[in-house]
Amino acid sequence: MPTITVSRDNVTSDEVCKVLRDGLGDGYNVLPGTAMGRSAVQGPHAAEPDKILVGTGSNRVIKAQVTIEQHGGRTVLHVTPGGLSWDLALNSLGIARKTRQVLAASPDLQ
Repeated sequence: MPTITVSRDNVTSDEVCKVLRDGLGDGYNVLPGTAMGRSAVQGPHAAEPDKILVGTGSNRVIKAQVTIEQHGGRTVLHVTPGGLSWDLALNSLGIARKTRQVLAASPDLQ
């Protein structure tokens, strides 16, 4: 599971969502407090505030999840692609990769 480490603690879900919305643009859904099921049959569902679903359309096929963890003075952002087979490959190379790039490049998360 690819991660981005932020050198400060207490990075909030709101901060991460703002970075994602600004970096990804209007074609993407950024849903805080929402998790994903692995398959397309399992749609988005309510989750802890430290989970953020990034997707397009109905968020059933094109999707990735960001999980925020606090670790002793730093914040770790885990990006997980959705899917089980062809859609997992598609999401790994597409939306999850783009999500990681936006998070890693953001000066707001330094």
